[in-house]
Amino acid sequence: MANFLDDQTDAKRLAQLLDDYDRRLQALERSTQASYTSIEGGSLDIYDDEGVLKGSVGVQPDGGVALVPVNAAPPPTPTAPTVQPVLAGLLIGWDGQWDDAYTTPSDFSLVQVHVGAAADFTPDVTTQAATITAPLGGTVTIAVEGYTPVFVRLVGQNTAAVAGPPSTAVEGVPRQAVPQDLIDGIVTETKLADEAISAAKVKLGAIGAAQLALGVGNLAPDPSFEGPLTAQLITGAPDWTLVEPGRDSARALSVDCTSATRTWKNLELARLPVLPGERHYLAVDAKVSADFDGAGAKAFLRYEDSAGAVVGWGVADMPLVPGGDWVRPAVQGLAPPATATAVLVVEASEVIAGRAWFDNIELRTVVAGGMVVAGSVTATELAANSVTAEKIVALGVTAEKIAALAVTAEKIAAMSVTADKLAANAVTASKILAGTIDATHIKAGSLTADRLALGTDGNVIADPSFEGAVSDQRVAGSTYWSIVTPGNGTPRALQVNAANTAAITRSMTLATLPAVPGQKLWLSMDYLASADWDGVRISLYGQWLDAAGTILGYSTVTTGDGLAVKGAWTTLSGAPTAAAPTGTTQLRVACSSVDATAGTVQYDNAVCRIVLASGVSGARAEISPRGLQLFDDAGDEAVALVTGRPNYLTLSTDGVPVATIDQDGGAGFQRLTVADSLTVGGADWTTHLDQLARGIQAITFPNSTRTASGTEMGYVELVCDIDATRMYRVVFAARANPSVSGGELQLRLRDGGTTAPKITSTQRYIAVHPMPSGTSFTARLEYNVAGRSLGAGTHRFLLTFANALGPSGQTLDLYAGSDNPGYLYVEDTGPYIPTTGGYNDGGGTVTQPPTKYTKTYACAWSGSYSNRSSYNSYFGNSCYQGYYSSTNGVQAALIGFPSSLGTDLSGAKIEKAEVYLYFDHWYANAGGRAVIKAHKHTSRPSTFSCDAESQTISWARNEGKWVDITSVFDSTSWRGIALDPNSTSSTYYGRARGYGQTNPPKLRVTYTK
Repeated sequence: MANFLDDQTDAKRLAQLLDDYDRRLQALERSTQASYTSIEGGSLDIYDDEGVLKGSVGVQPDGGVALVPVNAAPPPTPTAPTVQPVLAGLLIGWDGQWDDAYTTPSDFSLVQVHVGAAADFTPDVTTQAATITAPLGGTVTIAVEGYTPVFVRLVGQNTAAVAGPPSTAVEGVPRQAVPQDLIDGIVTETKLADEAISAAKVKLGAIGAAQLALGVGNLAPDPSFEGPLTAQLITGAPDWTLVEPGRDSARALSVDCTSATRTWKNLELARLPVLPGERHYLAVDAKVSADFDGAGAKAFLRYEDSAGAVVGWGVADMPLVPGGDWVRPAVQGLAPPATATAVLVVEASEVIAGRAWFDNIELRTVVAGGMVVAGSVTATELAANSVTAEKIVALGVTAEKIAALAVTAEKIAAMSVTADKLAANAVTASKILAGTIDATHIKAGSLTADRLALGTDGNVIADPSFEGAVSDQRVAGSTYWSIVTPGNGTPRALQVNAANTAAITRSMTLATLPAVPGQKLWLSMDYLASADWDGVRISLYGQWLDAAGTILGYSTVTTGDGLAVKGAWTTLSGAPTAAAPTGTTQLRVACSSVDATAGTVQYDNAVCRIVLASGVSGARAEISPRGLQLFDDAGDEAVALVTGRPNYLTLSTDGVPVATIDQDGGAGFQRLTVADSLTVGGADWTTHLDQLARGIQAITFPNSTRTASGTEMGYVELVCDIDATRMYRVVFAARANPSVSGGELQLRLRDGGTTAPKITSTQRYIAVHPMPSGTSFTARLEYNVAGRSLGAGTHRFLLTFANALGPSGQTLDLYAGSDNPGYLYVEDTGPYIPTTGGYNDGGGTVTQPPTKYTKTYACAWSGSYSNRSSYNSYFGNSCYQGYYSSTNGVQAALIGFPSSLGTDLSGAKIEKAEVYLYFDHWYANAGGRAVIKAHKHTSRPSTFSCDAESQTISWARNEGKWVDITSVFDSTSWRGIALDPNSTSSTYYGRARGYGQTNPPKLRVTYTK
């Protein structure tokens, strides 16, 4: 009975246990299955009910963590867009609805806006003009070139970047600008592109003498050939160039007189309307080269009638000494009857060789008798004592006939001007005394830009170098301020005496002008503090004032406390970040010596310019003499292209940075497409790739059977192009089956070159396989060879085979099958490697066999040489080549390398020599050409010399690269390179970095020894 009860108890416990497990299992199935789950270093795939992969979540192959959808269904078709014309574009709208669906898909991303020329165009990446990202719809404005009809279609896109079908096309035409679209003042000078206004756009007679500098003095446009006008004139005239320097000017106009036959080389500078009887003064600076061969160099006026026929000439010409200095021929020309136009021309006449130069051309109208107006004759036009009593009629001298200071004492003969010569009130105090001529007495428009120092170049400070009467008035009556001589490259400077019993700040107002809130300044000034000056700092500042004169703030550039340099001229410049505060109506610009008790400070070349800005805060652009700055929506600097500080560039899309070039030259991009060449570490990327094997260049898979019966026969041919600078491996494999054992299989690789190969063609290699048994085996041939041994070009290789030395009647099959394929291929295994190594009988040879080395040598010294002669210490270690001016003549440079170069090359054979150079400057923005030679100097010599053999290579600005110079560095006695173009052409004027500078020269030599 007891056992029965025990069994019953055990069964009950088992039932309870199973029931408990059942409850726990159901609870587990109802709970979240991933409560304690993580994805460790991978991703979790997501499938639909049918087992189709729909996406993955987690770490993706590129290292990012994301939910990536795949195999997503395309979005439905958007409804047709609304298209409205706007100025030079279209306003495109979408209402957020779908033609073939009622709801927006949950994986909606955006709607693409496409524009095409026809209603049935197919949208692709080239037609997409914008996107609408709001799922409820929206509008975008797009620019459209021209005013012809275009068609707009919409395409939906989901988060998997899958596009749906396009919508119905809707036609649209951009709206053209009409008068009511433009308000007064909206088109300003800064809104016009250079050369935007052509002759066809100017109304006849709209521009007269009052609107032009032409006619008020020199009628020749761009007389010293400094501006864009001359540069445009010589476009398309290859014989005419601009050279530096001119005669007391930055540039001169030059013409190459080289010609196969004698000819006239001329350039038309201007066409001016004139009247018959007008007299013109014409002069020009001219000179010719020592090898000049021609009739002369001249300037002339060609007078033409209204039909363009020549009616006369005015020629400024005189004999020129070949190779001599500048001369200035001049002439006065008279416009003949019927003259309508005067054509201004410079010309080298009847030339065949040499060169001519022109500069400072001057064309003026000579005043004829009876045409002198009041005030036009000033003191400089009158000879001393030229005005005598008999020349002055009674009462002829009136106030309106005398220009200020026109008739001075030395121009008037004694007793010439008497009382009877002066009209009543001709000379009154109101016409002479300082301060009596104010704004109300100045005729509107009578003061033009050529009469003012203020504002002609954007500098708001009048007389900035303190040379004229304005500065004299500044210091008049001052105890501490005076004008002294000389200035910093100018005749005069402004000086303050800082001596005082206690520290004091003394300032001088340089300009006062209207201002508005938000304005910024660019300030610059040269200063010279005496050795005993003991002030805290020197400053140049703008003081912002309101209408009542209350100071609201400062914009200051300063030396800071504790002056580092005394006794020498120093430039203080910058653009203060502080802008004019709210309420600003005035700006006072001043310089100051702060808290000084002794010494003096001189000031010169003061500049204050208003920074051109498109706004006060937030997204804006600011342009000043130091460069360009762009700010994002938050007001943070996004682009800085300025001098005197690190530059950087950040590009953003929808406010998210996508590319950056930092101040160290480092760059980061989302994608990079290189259309031409890519340089890495100074070498073209292809150079790095060339160090790698290029793999199989040609291959074939024979699959048929050929039988040999004791004589050589062909099996398979393969054609390949060979590069002499590469190494190659030729490999063959197939099955061989002799009919009986014995003898050997001979595999031969023959080369027919460009012709059909035969069994008699050049044998390149033979592989021999013994055949001890009559069973099949794998026959193989492998041949390694240098491309230069084969020869560059096309090679037709033939694989032949033969059974030899076997029993009589033996045959041999060479074959391949689908389950055992044969092959013959030519493989590129890398760049050419010279043969090294040597025989060694194992007894311990004394001499090491030839070995290949590639070593890179850092620059050990460098320097430039003036006139290809003496070392120029002024340039330090920089390497100049070519001609810029007569100061240094044609320059050359030497670059040397350490003594280990000579040790390494002793007894060696040079296989390849390369040099790395970094050129940071060329005369032209497009770059120039370096002329590289070799030299034997082991240290920097005092005079220049080098080998005559040269290699010329093009270089860009700020480009460092490796170049192959084996053709000139072909001797083990060379110790460095020279930069020596020995030419005055500006193409060769450049500067390379040298020893001790960033990106210095390097030499890389590959040799065997």
